[in-house]
Order: sequence, then C-alpha cells, then structure tokens
Amino acid sequence: MRIVLVVFLAGFLFTAFVITPGSNYSMAALGGLIAVVLAFAFRTVLSVVELRLHASDQRRRDTLYLRLGVRSVDVMSGREFEKYVAARVRQMGWDVSATPATGDFGVDLIAERGSECVAIQCKRHAKPVGVSAVQQVVAGALHHRCSTSAVVSNQEFTTAAKELASTHGCHLVGRSKLRTWKL
Repeated sequence: MRIVLVVFLAGFLFTAFVITPGSNYSMAALGGLIAVVLAFAFRTVLSVVELRLHASDQRRRDTLYLRLGVRSVDVMSGREFEKYVAARVRQMGWDVSATPATGDFGVDLIAERGSECVAIQCKRHAKPVGVSAVQQVVAGALHHRCSTSAVVSNQEFTTAAKELASTHGCHLVGRSKLRTWKL
C-alpha cells in the first residue's frame, strides 16, 4: 500500500510541477493515477517475463536430468534425486511442486494433473527401501489431500513394504522400473 501511495505522490508532483505548472490539481491527480496504473502494468509485464524465463530454465534442467542413467542416480544426493524424479513426473504431463525439506509429513513431491493429486516420497538408498517409507507417504498423502501415493527409489523394496503398499494402493517404483514408469 505504501508503494502505491509513493507512486501516486510522485506522479501527482511530476504532473503538478513539471507537466502542467500553475494548472489545477485535478490534472495532477490524474497524473498520479496514470503513474500508478503504469507502475502496475510494468510490474505485471515483469512478472510474466520472469515466469517464462523460469519455465524455460526448468525445462533445460529437466532435460539434463532426463539424460542421466541409473548409475548417475546412485551417486546423487537425496535432493538431487527428488529433482530427477520431479523431472520424470513433469515429462509425464504433471505439474510438480516440492514440499519443504522439513515438516513434509513424508511427502517430497506433490504431482497434480486436473483433479488428480499424487503424493510422492523419493528414496535414494544403497539398500532396499523398507515399510516406513510406505507408512510415511500414505499418511502424508492424506495430510496433503492427495488421492494417490507413490514411493520412488533407486533400489527395490522389502517384502513388508510391498505388502503395505498393496494394502493402501501405494505405487512402488524401484530400480527396475525407474527409467520406464508412468504415473
């Protein structure tokens, strides 16, 4: 609100003393309003340009991630693996958002397409993923109001994880399906 007042005042003063000196103040008020409108228009244009640049950068990063093989995935950090999974999900036509690093309730990514919402937990591990990953993402899916859940890993899953996932309809994407899976 303060910025609107400053822009209006600058436009008012500029109009009153530079453009129409000695004229009435209604013309100066109009100048102030025009300055506010122009400032908002300029800000909107900048926002649109920034969004397009961000989308272009995201596509470029996604292309790089999609070129990587499973061996490259094995040496990624957990955060890099989340970005890799997000790129794969975006490639499938979903909008993807990352949850905060802490307080995510067992959900790393939320994929949305139309009215569908999928909670995804990403696990980059050196050994099979256990049942706790399934427990966390199933609970987190409810918290994030997602209808489906999935655990994506560079490894396979324990028998207990597979059983619990089957019970809850949670999709498990392990090493053998990592390059070819579809949501």
